[in-house]
Amino acid sequence: MNVVLVLVDTLRRDHLGPYGAPPLPTPAFDRLAAGGVTFERHFLGSYPCMPARRDLWTGRYEFPFRGWGPLLPSDRDLPGLASAAGVRTMLITDHYHLFQPGAGNYHFSFQGWEFIRGQEDDHWATAPVEVPWPAERERKLHRRWERYWRNTARWRTGLHWRREEDTFAAQTFSSAIRWLRENAASPEPFFLLIDCFDPHEPFDPPLAYREAAGAPAGAIPWPIYGRADRYTPEELAGIRALYAGEVALVDAWFGRFLQACEDLGRLEDTLILVTTDHGHLFGEHGMIGKPSATHGDSNLYRPLAHVPLLAHHPEGRGAGARCAELTQTVDLYPTVLEALGVPLPAGAGLHGRSLIPWLTGRAATGSLRPVACYGKFGEAVQITDGEVVLHQWPPGEANAPLHWYGSEPPAFLRPRGLGSFEPWPAPALGRYPVDWARGPCRTALYDAGEAVDLAGERPADVRRLQAALAEWLRAVGAPAEQAVRLGLT
Repeated sequence: MNVVLVLVDTLRRDHLGPYGAPPLPTPAFDRLAAGGVTFERHFLGSYPCMPARRDLWTGRYEFPFRGWGPLLPSDRDLPGLASAAGVRTMLITDHYHLFQPGAGNYHFSFQGWEFIRGQEDDHWATAPVEVPWPAERERKLHRRWERYWRNTARWRTGLHWRREEDTFAAQTFSSAIRWLRENAASPEPFFLLIDCFDPHEPFDPPLAYREAAGAPAGAIPWPIYGRADRYTPEELAGIRALYAGEVALVDAWFGRFLQACEDLGRLEDTLILVTTDHGHLFGEHGMIGKPSATHGDSNLYRPLAHVPLLAHHPEGRGAGARCAELTQTVDLYPTVLEALGVPLPAGAGLHGRSLIPWLTGRAATGSLRPVACYGKFGEAVQITDGEVVLHQWPPGEANAPLHWYGSEPPAFLRPRGLGSFEPWPAPALGRYPVDWARGPCRTALYDAGEAVDLAGERPADVRRLQAALAEWLRAVGAPAEQAVRLGLT
């Protein structure tokens, strides 16, 4: 069997038809769900972009051990295992973080990869350009907009794309369609990973999609992470509309790819998975973007953490099926390997479980997991039983002890008192002491509505989930200091 894994960055589940009533129709995602399985309780693991990808590439949670960074030499990465087993592997992406110093080496093990240049802050174009943006709005626009504008100026007339085909979603899925056609006669099974950066900001859909979503002409395409009250209600509405247009754009070009799969007969021999790394906040809890502790409230609320997973399996258990199991990103690693017929690596200490039984109807007895845990390195750990979520923060003002584990020090964190160009002290057994902001948040318990902190009135649920979190940390082999830091000992 072949596998196509489509990773759509920053994709909120409430903007997809299979999960409700989206702002704009999503016929392609609807079509995939109608012929496959919609996972109703799928949560991220490590957050944000690159930690989520390391969960996928390795089948292990990253956030208890380290944060944003590259694969390690010891990782038994998914494309490497597949390539070594005789699978034809290909990566097609416009996601520049996969190649970025200090963050990316995620393309190394693919037999082939294509990088579509120019997205977001990709260091690509250098020609000077005039940015046509009203000066009074600059303080509300992300400072990296100028680089994005320089990257995309070749495809624009004024503020708008000249052709939809030049947008990054279109280029990414068009490249994937070409690859499918060029490799149609290949005798080996294949693994194709499409990593589409849209609808991640900048929210910059073509004019037709802006108009369909009702975005005003001056809508802000790249808002600044943090407190949402930086923006007026009208500005927030415009930002949301641009995002909805981006989702519709991705759906349209994914739809072309899905049609190409059908035309080539690939729906009959290929597992197709569609998911994301995380969602995005558009004013929920007074925040916008993907806030960190340095921005204020950085709890991983449901719009960020409760993410979509759609799957088509040629031997699926029925059209339009829905799965209520608690699933996470780490489950995709063993799922893809099982579908490809590649054995799991012995002694790898995997944290995920294959979803193939739940895709085919041959489900194992019992449930996948009783709880799902997720978080960002150095911040809260969230634990959910699918009904309520506990956001467990350190009980005091200190955020310690905290160490980064790996063969290399972090590229984006520095120890206290160490200058920017001073070398890191030699690690003790691969442990680098790091400081990370504690932030203002406190341990809280929320139900699905997330309107009121229920910790005070439901202390038994808090204790139950804290005990389950302590057990989970032990089960995944997390450093013992994490339980100490979080006040669970």
